[in-house]
Amino acid sequence: LEQALLATATNPGKVIALFTDEASFYRQPSQAWLWASMGRHQPKLRYSHRANPLMRVVGLLDAVTAQVQVWDFPCVSADRLARCFRQIGSLYPNAQHIYLIRDNWPVHFHPKVQAALAAEPRIQVIPLPTYAPWLNNIEKLWRWVKHKVSHAHPWCDDFRLFQQQVLAEFQALVPGA
Repeated sequence: LEQALLATATNPGKVIALFTDEASFYRQPSQAWLWASMGRHQPKLRYSHRANPLMRVVGLLDAVTAQVQVWDFPCVSADRLARCFRQIGSLYPNAQHIYLIRDNWPVHFHPKVQAALAAEPRIQVIPLPTYAPWLNNIEKLWRWVKHKVSHAHPWCDDFRLFQQQVLAEFQALVPGA
């Protein structure tokens, strides 16, 4: 991992390091501190009486530029993950080498996902140790977006609006958007 990040830093644009992971965002707001002035009026956390569907996000985070690419799905399957990984080559057409830094989720080892990665010879997978989320920088992005959007959010009755808010946070990170 250290060698890949060093190679990326010394050869920007030619060598790319991408942190990848998947995250879930739920309709029901997660509990968080709600601050208010002293007195009787304090904000209350609303919950919907509907089901608690989730959106699954697959993401790539460029280690040097911090550019983010996300795909939104109702669930992440091997087919969908392979489709995302097949797009990496076209996202970085000038790169000579691409390091894909990922955790050990079992779907990453599915034959369809492995075939998608094998189809792009520039990609080299760097597996992270089991239970080491602090090594995957995209985990920090997930935490930040969850803190900003899904903690105590007001869109519990409108799941589509909630999805738009989550995706808008990622879109705000794209240069020139």
